[in-house]
Amino acid sequence: MINDTIFNKININNIIKPLAEYSTSLTGVLDDFWEDHILSAEAYSILLNNIDIGFFTVYNNDKITSFYVEKEFFDITQRIFRQILDEFKVKTAFVATCDELFLSLCLDNHKNVKMQAYFFKLSSKKVREPEWDRSLLNLAKLEDINDILDKEGVAENIKAGKYYVMRKNGIFVGQGFYSRNEINPEMVSIGMSVHPDYRQKGVGRSIIIHLKDICLEQGLIPNCGCWYYNHNSKKTLGSAGFVTKTRLLNIQFEESKYEQ
Repeated sequence: MINDTIFNKININNIIKPLAEYSTSLTGVLDDFWEDHILSAEAYSILLNNIDIGFFTVYNNDKITSFYVEKEFFDITQRIFRQILDEFKVKTAFVATCDELFLSLCLDNHKNVKMQAYFFKLSSKKVREPEWDRSLLNLAKLEDINDILDKEGVAENIKAGKYYVMRKNGIFVGQGFYSRNEINPEMVSIGMSVHPDYRQKGVGRSIIIHLKDICLEQGLIPNCGCWYYNHNSKKTLGSAGFVTKTRLLNIQFEESKYEQ
């Protein structure tokens, strides 16, 4: 019976360990954008006859961003997933193509699928040397805040050691972003933005290469991502030695029973 499954709201911190096991079981890398939409979401446990069998997260009230059920209950996941969509009035999902079960369940109920992002992992291929020397890239300080191209949370992220700035003769040419993942702390999401006057000059790929080296020197694993339609960023990440086999999809669901 469908009413033998209930959902309890829980603190996201209570499932950090299960989330880490869940993410490491997937076949592709995942970045901070994926992680943010889970850690900033409302978390729920899945109870079957009062036994905890899994969890899911709902972001901004109507977007499901993770779904996990223990393997012995895979045979009832379609029923459980449909129940979640109906009870929580879920309209969309962010799901990575490396998450086979969650992706399959989303496709069972999809109305349309939009491409959201690429996720990249470091390859073993050799790349040309960076055009801009590593000595030009340094941790950002608060006095760099007016040059940082982002607008939100800049001071906080500078204090957390997440920003790097690249300067040549004191002139700001670009910035790097370095964010240790919370779910899998051995993973680091790296990124870059380049001042408009210095684009197409190798600044972006140089920043990515240097941040990659910083990660490896610390025994950490770099990964990165970009919006699916940002072709220049995709090209830059590829030229810095990263490859992608994982996509993030934005899936819209068919009308639920409550709307019919």
